[in-house]
Amino acid sequence: MAGSGSWAPPQLEDFILTERLGSGTYATVFKAYRKRNTREVVAIKCVNKKSLNKASVENLLTEIEILKTIRHPHIVELKDFQWDKEYIYLIMEFCAGGDLSRFIHSRRILPEKVARLFLQQLVQMHPCIVCMDAMK
Repeated sequence: MAGSGSWAPPQLEDFILTERLGSGTYATVFKAYRKRNTREVVAIKCVNKKSLNKASVENLLTEIEILKTIRHPHIVELKDFQWDKEYIYLIMEFCAGGDLSRFIHSRRILPEKVARLFLQQLVQMHPCIVCMDAMK
């Protein structure tokens, strides 16, 4: 996708997708603006349906179900989700500072004080979120 000069982001009726924030095996995330009213800034995760196998579909559905029910200051909020023939779109809260992985990679080494703060935030989360992988 990124290698083609003529490639354009997917189109969503209510949003203007702008810069690409990142991409992974199954999805690309874009910064976007809501067209109507508030011009709210969001991040839209565009999952290409063709790239999904059965396990990745199950993982995506689990991610959507979990994010639909959680409201926490340290977890990105899922505002909505939509789909069309080619993509599944997760419309999420925009975090200007990026994600934790990018933060850690950009600094290479985290001071103990910073790592302690992140661990305290993890512990403050609901126990079912922190232990979810352990229960599988």
